[in-house]
Amino acid sequence: MRPRSNPEMLPGMPPPSGGLYSARMMPPKDLRILDDLLICTLVVGFNLAIKLAITKQFEEQKLKDLQKEKLETELAFLRNQLSPHFFMNTLNNIHALIDVNSGDAKDSVIRLSKLMRYLLYESDEEKTSLKKEIEFIKSYVDLMKLRYTEEVKIELSFPENIPSVKIPPMLFTSLLENAFKHGVSYQKDSFVKIAVETEDLFLIFRISNTKNGNTNLKKEYSGIGLENLKKRLDLIYGTNYSLIKNETDTLFEISIKLPVNE
Repeated sequence: MRPRSNPEMLPGMPPPSGGLYSARMMPPKDLRILDDLLICTLVVGFNLAIKLAITKQFEEQKLKDLQKEKLETELAFLRNQLSPHFFMNTLNNIHALIDVNSGDAKDSVIRLSKLMRYLLYESDEEKTSLKKEIEFIKSYVDLMKLRYTEEVKIELSFPENIPSVKIPPMLFTSLLENAFKHGVSYQKDSFVKIAVETEDLFLIFRISNTKNGNTNLKKEYSGIGLENLKKRLDLIYGTNYSLIKNETDTLFEISIKLPVNE
């Protein structure tokens, strides 16, 4: 008859290692120490995770602040480049009028002072109203009309009821300058057409002009004005805008579509 196996340990046998059985064989004091170590490990790990999360959030916010500061600095730089450029070109236009018609030249100085007030008080703002920007465009065009004859066709098209939307100030000034600088000819028929319209939650600005035959036209159109405009649009709107340029031997046209909120 086979002897029955005894689950109890025989005298002199070492206790089995690992598993639940070994934990049960540990003294209560050792179990308490093991539990305390486990709890301490969990607490330290939890605190470390919170600290890392807070540090990451702080670093992300710091990065956002630096990016915003860089954005504002770059935009200010581009605006400061634009204002002197615009002012210089306008003074050249007035200078051309002095010998031709001193009365128109004086009127131009008054009109220029109004434009400069807009530059001083609005261009440093992040956004301005569409109404003020349209008024600026009208004043600029009126100033240009003093220099050209009626043979130059200038067409303006704006909303009858201008919506209360905000846009970056002087956003289209470089396009206005280019249109009059390169689109007007004293020897042949020429035109400048400017249109602003709203479509759902978008603002559409279109400007087109004839070419005056300047061989440096392509170089000029890709100069500081248009380059700054693209940079400003990229910084402000990212990829959420469109700029389409159409060009032929006799015509130059640009269409810009921007998202706006009333």
